[in-house]
Amino acid sequence: MAQRGQQGQMASGDSNLNSRMVTDIQNTEDQNLQEQVCPEPIFRFFREHKVEIASAITRPFPFLMGLRDRSFISEQMYEHFQEAFRNLVPVTRVMYCVLSELEKTFGWSHLEALFSRINLMAYPDLNEIYRSFQNENLSFSAVLCQLVSPNEDWRSHEESPVHTDTLRRSCI
Repeated sequence: MAQRGQQGQMASGDSNLNSRMVTDIQNTEDQNLQEQVCPEPIFRFFREHKVEIASAITRPFPFLMGLRDRSFISEQMYEHFQEAFRNLVPVTRVMYCVLSELEKTFGWSHLEALFSRINLMAYPDLNEIYRSFQNENLSFSAVLCQLVSPNEDWRSHEESPVHTDTLRRSCI
């Protein structure tokens, strides 16, 4: 009888464990979904400015490699885009196709990758588009700056012509 009680208690414990695991998985999925969902105005602005963004990205490195490294595009898709370059398809046209692929799963992490410090330094014309995003939606600026510098107040950055950290300079 005592053994039966222990088994019932163990079964109950297993049930609680399963319930906690399911809850933890759901919370993680909800958090991942929340991280990926972008407000409609931001998504629309991205979609409407794909040509400008594609034109600002003048060479595959570092943008395309960064997308592959972050698993935003598959190795097969990466090779497909590389083949297009070898076939002399203009970079801007290939980049437009890359951005169209990103649009299918668009989220905050894509914006973080697009406007990363390394990309803003490699593609100076991307800075103007980044500033346009900021002007269009101030909350975009706050969220993106928090992604880049989570321990700093995004409003505290001062613009300085000699400041080398382009991304932080645009977080004013």
